[in-house]
Amino acid sequence: MGELFIPDVPDETIKAIKNKALANGRSLEQEVRFILEQNRPFTTAERVALTKRFHAETPELQPTLTTEERHEGLM
Repeated sequence: MGELFIPDVPDETIKAIKNKALANGRSLEQEVRFILEQNRPFTTAERVALTKRFHAETPELQPTLTTEERHEGLM
């Protein structure tokens, strides 16, 4: 696994993350890992699944892109 060093993080931000970590029963490092994992970009498969779910739940909405345009966005 890689390592990450982030310089110049405001003290208020670190304090807020430490408080969240404490509330969640995690260390600061564990909390930061959790935040990063929760905010990672979607994979292509996840984007497709999310789009299909959205369309299934909102049939009244029509996509503004053609099928070809939607496929280009997933490449």
